Amino acid sequence: MTLRLLLLLLFACLVPPAGGAWATTAPAAEARTPHASVVLVAEQATAARGATTWVGLRFRLQPNWHIYWQNPGDSGYPPSIAWELPGGVSAGDIRWPTPERLPVGPLTNFGHTGEVTLAVPISVPAAYAAGELPLLARVRWLVCEDVCIPESATLSLTLPVSAVARPDPARVAAFAEARARWPAVAAPAGWRLSAARHDSGASLRLETPSAVVIDAASFFPFDEGLMDAAAEQKLHRQGEEQVLELRAAAVPVAPWSRLAGVLVVQAAGAGTGPRQSFVVDLPLATAAASRSSPASAAGRAPAGVGTASAADGSLPFLVVVLLALAGGALLNLMPCVFPVLSIKLLALMQHEDEPFPARQHALLYSAGVVGSFLALAALLLALRAAGASLGWGFQLQSPVVIGLLAMLFFALGLSLSGALLIGSIAADVPGTWRRRHPKVDALASGGLAVLVASPCTGPFMGAALGAALTLPAAQTLLVFAALGIGMALPFALLVRDPALRRWLPRPGPWMERLKEFLALPLYATVVWLGWVLAEQIGTTAVLTLGCGLVAVGLLAWSLRLAGWRRRGVATLALLAALAAALWPALPVGDGVAPGARQTHTGGTWQPWTPAALATARASQRPVFVDFTAAWCVTCQLNKRLVLERSEVLAAFASADAVLLRADWTRQDPAITAELARLERGGVPVYALYPPSGEVTLLPEILSPTMVIDALRPYRRPAGDT
Repeated sequence: MTLRLLLLLLFACLVPPAGGAWATTAPAAEARTPHASVVLVAEQATAARGATTWVGLRFRLQPNWHIYWQNPGDSGYPPSIAWELPGGVSAGDIRWPTPERLPVGPLTNFGHTGEVTLAVPISVPAAYAAGELPLLARVRWLVCEDVCIPESATLSLTLPVSAVARPDPARVAAFAEARARWPAVAAPAGWRLSAARHDSGASLRLETPSAVVIDAASFFPFDEGLMDAAAEQKLHRQGEEQVLELRAAAVPVAPWSRLAGVLVVQAAGAGTGPRQSFVVDLPLATAAASRSSPASAAGRAPAGVGTASAADGSLPFLVVVLLALAGGALLNLMPCVFPVLSIKLLALMQHEDEPFPARQHALLYSAGVVGSFLALAALLLALRAAGASLGWGFQLQSPVVIGLLAMLFFALGLSLSGALLIGSIAADVPGTWRRRHPKVDALASGGLAVLVASPCTGPFMGAALGAALTLPAAQTLLVFAALGIGMALPFALLVRDPALRRWLPRPGPWMERLKEFLALPLYATVVWLGWVLAEQIGTTAVLTLGCGLVAVGLLAWSLRLAGWRRRGVATLALLAALAAALWPALPVGDGVAPGARQTHTGGTWQPWTPAALATARASQRPVFVDFTAAWCVTCQLNKRLVLERSEVLAAFASADAVLLRADWTRQDPAITAELARLERGGVPVYALYPPSGEVTLLPEILSPTMVIDALRPYRRPAGDT
């Protein structure tokens, strides 16, 4: 009876909660928000078997509001569609209309205003037997004016199916208009185009027939992070050719080897001539990406305030490596690494009379640390090369990883408390298992230490990581290897040096109580990770993670059973824990778009967006930006101990500073891009933008004095309003 009750409770935990993001209303063909309406429409009234049916999302935007193109430019993200289609039916890519440039302060975005249709081809197989074609689209988009609002809708449409397609007269004209806004697949006949790379960017050369005179031109690249979207695109004549100058991004995400995008040209006639657009895809004559000098992050800081050096050559590679080495060593003092290191020190005290095995363990632990840093760096480089906007700590932007880590730490805590005999699955006990598999234990603990260290960015790490992510791949890997060596070095020295080990307490019965006590930091870490998960995906995370922890508790109880009951219940518990961890990745999770969630900012701090930063700087007031994340322990300590102190808030008020908080808890390409401009690869980052001039970066570990001194030049005299 008890077992049956536990299984019923477990099943109840795995039932999805009502009111998910996609389940707020029944799917319909049209959705309306205060800023836009979007309708799922089809060009054909009847779809045909073995043919392509065109459907489209028709956006009607309120005046001054816009959505984004496939490359959004300096900020934002484009609309996305997740289709649910019958078996055998497939959806193609969105056909994007020609975009327009949308200046926002010092930034420029690429997008659409007014009414726009995003068309998608739907392929129906010849063997499709059903008489109807149900289409369901889960749509997410970002709509912006002075502020940006992520929105979503679930749209549905059902078309009859027959042997011959029948157009819908009410929609034919709308789709014809949509096709007219598609860029042509090639340049007009008689035009000759070429492209070349130079120090500051690229040049697009156009040679047109003598009867064609171009008055203006704009280029929209397909790939993000290669071209400076906000830079002026100057068109000038050189002999028989006209040349469009394009500036490279300050910190390009990859070498700029091809000029691929949409070119929009305006024929002469003071803006009244014909406007046409077409796709350009040309190799650049000089493929090596130049390293344009980014805006310096150093600035003029008050005395005593640490500033960041630019990574455009002012930091020699050797200095970057040394910074990484020092930053890795100081990482051992960060609170997120304490639970793992405390267990390592406990094991060292238990076996201090075995110097050779201890040295071997230290070597393997170091190999696990360095190897894990290199693996994380390689994965980060691969994802960035694929177009993802990521930085240090990127794995903790995934709710699935957070959930798995929380359950892992809960299991480790139960093990230290004596409630979970992990080794019982292999008819063993934890201590025996670790003694029989010391190499695996050492390597795995090194990897775990790196995984839990990733929320932390300590002193020296910010500059090292920011510089590393702008270097060639081989040098980036060397910097991460130095970071791993620095982190592993203190433990390795402690193991190898008998004089240092003599400072450790002597083993005794008291160590059993210490082992049980060390479970408490692990439980505290679980509480913290649960809070991070709630910040990422909302309060649903409390129920989801709670069910996962119940499943881990069921696993602990099942290992005390015998025979098939232990195997069956343990297997069910493991599957349930895995399901709870994977739940946030499912579409029915919560619907929070990446980067859409901002931390609660109260009445003083405002959410950071590129537009908010541009508006604040245009007000000629100092702007202080806190680049933070819920999973960053250093960020939370600085927030509680420094940024929320009354004297610091008073200094902000006296300087009439605008306070912005950029929450990187979930992946946000706009924040990643801004961190890259500041030559930083992770958080925390504290940036002070003056009313004019260059930005100043404060150290990763703050003190009230540092912030107050940085604000001193901007403070108003007493009584000045």
